[in-house]
Amino acid sequence: MEKQTELMKEFMQQQDKYCYFIISISVTAIGFSIYQTTGRELNLTQIILALANLCWVSSIFCGLRNRAYVVSTIYANKSYLDVLDGVYPDVGTNPKLIKLASEGIMNAMQSNSDKAGKLMDWQDRLFYSGIIFFIVWHVFEMYRNT
Repeated sequence: MEKQTELMKEFMQQQDKYCYFIISISVTAIGFSIYQTTGRELNLTQIILALANLCWVSSIFCGLRNRAYVVSTIYANKSYLDVLDGVYPDVGTNPKLIKLASEGIMNAMQSNSDKAGKLMDWQDRLFYSGIIFFIVWHVFEMYRNT
């Protein structure tokens, strides 16, 4: 059981690092794209760059929302254990209330977990879409400058 707990802890830590890494790269990419256009005139190819930035901003949003759902799920899990142990303030040791509260908390945890998973998927999709838009923009800029 201890090995499973350690593996789950390691998994959560690596998932946290990955999510924050994608957030930090997205922020850096936005800054780099702004730097690339500093002092330039506005032109139509920058619409593609705007799409890249929109993807990266959306990726950041999804990553931060993912973290909020993960934290909420962890808190709900702690409450769930308190309910089962009979120490949750509003439930106490009443078996009917324990059953109702534990089911409600379990449903909330499942819902939060599902949302967190979807947000993490979208964080990745949007991040990579931003990269593709940036490369397309860069190719257009190279063509335009030749």
